[in-house]
Amino acid sequence: MDATTQDRESLAALADEALGRTPSAIDPIEPGLGTRRFYRLRFDAGDPPTLIGRIEGNHGPAAHRTSSETTDELPAAPVWLAEPPLEPLRSFLEEAGLPVPQSYARDPDRGIDLLEDVGDRTLARARSDHRDALYRDACSLIPRLQRLSAPASRIPAFGRVLDRALIDIKGWKWLHWTMPGLLGRAATAAESGAIRATFGRIASLVEAAPRRLAHRDFKAENLHLVPAHSIGSPAAKQRSGGGGPNRLVMIDFQGAFMAPPEYDLVCLLYDLQVELDEPLAQALFRSTLAELPDAPGLEEASLRFDAIATARLCKDVSHIVQAGLARGDRRRWREIPRGLALLERAVGRLGHTFPEAQTLFSVIHALTGELQSSDSESRGKPG
Repeated sequence: MDATTQDRESLAALADEALGRTPSAIDPIEPGLGTRRFYRLRFDAGDPPTLIGRIEGNHGPAAHRTSSETTDELPAAPVWLAEPPLEPLRSFLEEAGLPVPQSYARDPDRGIDLLEDVGDRTLARARSDHRDALYRDACSLIPRLQRLSAPASRIPAFGRVLDRALIDIKGWKWLHWTMPGLLGRAATAAESGAIRATFGRIASLVEAAPRRLAHRDFKAENLHLVPAHSIGSPAAKQRSGGGGPNRLVMIDFQGAFMAPPEYDLVCLLYDLQVELDEPLAQALFRSTLAELPDAPGLEEASLRFDAIATARLCKDVSHIVQAGLARGDRRRWREIPRGLALLERAVGRLGHTFPEAQTLFSVIHALTGELQSSDSESRGKPG
């Protein structure tokens, strides 16, 4: 039995056991670069007419596939903390009035959740005449998240902290995946030393910052546009307040952790998948700072923004390279040039405070030139 067939059987069984409903169709949804699988369950009768089936990547017949596979070209990455289950974080956010999908059923033993279908329209595909207002709405969710607190024993996200180990892993991926994957050579000893020193400085800056709850992947693709009247449970709708004809619903938040207050702004404003104008990004950044619980000053917040952006963008580009080389998944390869452009912007500013970042800046420049070369489309394997 193939993985998709087994997934369908498990989803149908849960829908029958928990809801007394039999799906008329269960269609796979194209996943991201991670290992979770998603399906849309359709029903001929009853409400709601569709649900989303979400299956953890470490459950079922596809569990052996990981995002850190070892190949002849690229080694496996060090491992940080495993992500906790979706619950109880989802319920906690819903009870706090944050817009998240409603849960209809779950089977933790099989790693399955049946969730509200929030559709396929995301902030990443918003109409240009609505985009600025929607981005302001998105930014307004960040202070609401940061005002939340709970014991880590109850909500594990509050015990998960962006730490030096995770920052170091992001730098490791850049050195071992992006540089050999795109330049066709390993980093030199001098390059490795300077880049590790840069990530060490970033880690020290992060460790000294205030820590607030962060979605962790607060990008436009994870903010879905849903008619305001159809979001979540009745209680959640009532608490969520007013708004326009469409509201944003957060998905993919199970990796939430404690991080500096600028973290989710980095995810949203320096997003590889959206060409957001820099003046708009900077205006949204400034206007949001005063609303944050810690209300950091512009100078310190800007430095942390650039430091976090450097680490995160290096990781994002590295994951795209690794997916292309280790798994032949080049769906997001076209995002690499934007990632390098954003990196060049952030690292260029960071260099005024972190002189060792000049080496990383030079590597980014070399990678950009390599991608712009006449044979860049044919690349995808180290030389």
